[in-house]
Amino acid sequence: MITRPLSDEQLQLAESLGLDTHVQPAIVTESRKEWAGLEALLQHPDYPILAFTSRNAVIALKSCAGNSRELLKKKRVYAVGEKTASELQLLGCEPLLPDQSDGTGLAKKIANDLLTGSFTGKPGVLHLCGNRRRNEFRQFLEGSEIDVRDVVVYQTRLLKMQFNSVQKDAVLFYSPSAIESFRKSGGFEHPAHQSAELFAIGHTTGEELSAETARTVHISPEANSEQFLHFTAQILSLQRFN
Repeated sequence: MITRPLSDEQLQLAESLGLDTHVQPAIVTESRKEWAGLEALLQHPDYPILAFTSRNAVIALKSCAGNSRELLKKKRVYAVGEKTASELQLLGCEPLLPDQSDGTGLAKKIANDLLTGSFTGKPGVLHLCGNRRRNEFRQFLEGSEIDVRDVVVYQTRLLKMQFNSVQKDAVLFYSPSAIESFRKSGGFEHPAHQSAELFAIGHTTGEELSAETARTVHISPEANSEQFLHFTAQILSLQRFN
C-alpha cells in the first residue's frame, strides 16, 4: 500500500520492480488562495532569507499573484532536501541545502551560515510552510536568537482512507500527516496490515512512524519516490529469501 498518488512513470517503475501496488492517498494539499498582504511580507527587507521545508510550499508560491521568480532572486533561499530544491530550480533558483535533510538540519545550516555570513544585524527568516508543520525548525532558530516567522502557504487535509481485505506486505508513508490519517482511519488496527512491513521516505517520517507503532521502520536512504520504490523492493526481496 502506498499512501500518496504516484505518477504513471512511478507506477510503471513499481511494476517493473515486481511490486503490486495499491495506492490509497492519505492526505490532500491545497495552495493558499488569498495572497493579499503576504506579497509585501515576502519582500520585506527585514526578512532576506526564505526557507522551504516542503516541496508543496514551493508549488504554492508559484500561485502567488506576484512574480515568484523575481522574488526569489532577491532572497537567500534554503531548501530542506533535493525534492524541494528541484522545484525551486524550476523557478530559476539555486537554493542552499543542509547535510541533514530535515527541519533541524535546515535550521542548523541557516544558523551556522548567519554566524559566518555577510549579513549585518540580525536578519529574519521567513519559513514558507503548511498548516501542519512540525516545530523543530522554528524551535532551533528561536533558540539561536534568530527571528523566524512561519508563513502558511498551503493547507494539508487528512482524508478518510478506505481499506480492503487484501493482505499487504508493506505500507509506504511519505509524511507525518499521512501517518496521522492512516491512524485515524483505523489503518494500524486493520487485519490486512498487521504483518505489513512499515516504510518511511525520510527520517522525520520514520521517527514519527516508530513512535506511533513501536515497530521496526525501514527508512529510504534517499528521499525521492523512485529510490523509495527501489528500496522497498530490495527489502521485501531480501525478506522473501531469508
